[in-house]
Amino acid sequence: MVGPYVVIGEGDRDEAFLRHLCVRRTITGLVFDFAGGNGGFGQRLLAMSTDPKFQSCKAILIVTDTDELDDGCFGLIRDQLKEIDFPIPTRPLEIASKQNRPSIAVLMLPHPPQGPDGSGCLETLLIPAMEAAYPMQAHCVNEMMRCAGITAWNRRDERDKFKIRCLTSSALPHNPMCGLHLCFSGDNHVIPLDSNVFNEVALMLEHFAAWSGSNIKSWADWRTANNI
Repeated sequence: MVGPYVVIGEGDRDEAFLRHLCVRRTITGLVFDFAGGNGGFGQRLLAMSTDPKFQSCKAILIVTDTDELDDGCFGLIRDQLKEIDFPIPTRPLEIASKQNRPSIAVLMLPHPPQGPDGSGCLETLLIPAMEAAYPMQAHCVNEMMRCAGITAWNRRDERDKFKIRCLTSSALPHNPMCGLHLCFSGDNHVIPLDSNVFNEVALMLEHFAAWSGSNIKSWADWRTANNI
């Protein structure tokens, strides 16, 4: 998918979340796609660049997981952008520009960071909204995770993916095997996109076109300059 402003998620779960969040918050003007994994952004951008409409693309927001906060995920994005000669941001939430290319920014999930180290993934962002909507199920899932030893797993992203899978399954007795990418709309809509947990991501999406078209690189600086 190509448009003036494109948002590319890491996977179909990210794309579905971002797209349905915009529908729920009445945010327009964005086109959504996904890369099929955090190693697929370069190839996805190259494929997009062969579309005749790519010449009208002004800015692209790449959305990926932070995972374990060792800079590996962001570094992987930078390596891919360098390989295909696209603009390379020096840090997340910064716009990078290059002649004859759309501007590029990277949003790392969860946003804003959660917990003392900020590690995690899309599922980390979703958990507080799900726990608030389904407190009984959340209590039971927490007990089960302790009993099964899941809380001892080293990686937060893996623990959180397990937890979201259990929460969505417990909230969908008619379809407990429903994939996360299908849990944002229709009969399987169990993730409350009105939750305040998602306000910062929604704000970024709402103002991405204006920010990327400005001469201010940093999202934080642009917000300050525009009192947002």
